[in-house]
Amino acid sequence: MSTPFEFFRTTITLRRLSVGSYVNGVWVEGSPTDSTITASIQPITGEEMQELPEARRESETYNMYTSTTILTVQQAGSNQNPDRVLFFGKEFEVFDVRPWQNNTNFTIVNHYRYFCSRIDNN
Repeated sequence: MSTPFEFFRTTITLRRLSVGSYVNGVWVEGSPTDSTITASIQPITGEEMQELPEARRESETYNMYTSTTILTVQQAGSNQNPDRVLFFGKEFEVFDVRPWQNNTNFTIVNHYRYFCSRIDNN
């Protein structure tokens, strides 16, 4: 469904990793499956930065607004990897979500605000 807010969104890549496993005693990550979604990417504020877990404060972090449901670090658990997103030529891990689900009859669009932290691929 197209909404007026699509104007503010850009196409980005959503990368979902399948469950990894041990092969001959060595951990092998699951294979990635890429798809495209639309999202608005916004910088986080200084106040939001202070609310982040200490280990995430040093990473490049953004707010991402989208109507797509994405698996976060908090939701993933021990047998599933969190989703990753690719934008600005970099890869980010999705680690937190804040749903904005008003469920009213008005034209306000339900969406999610995700926090995405850059994965250092050195």
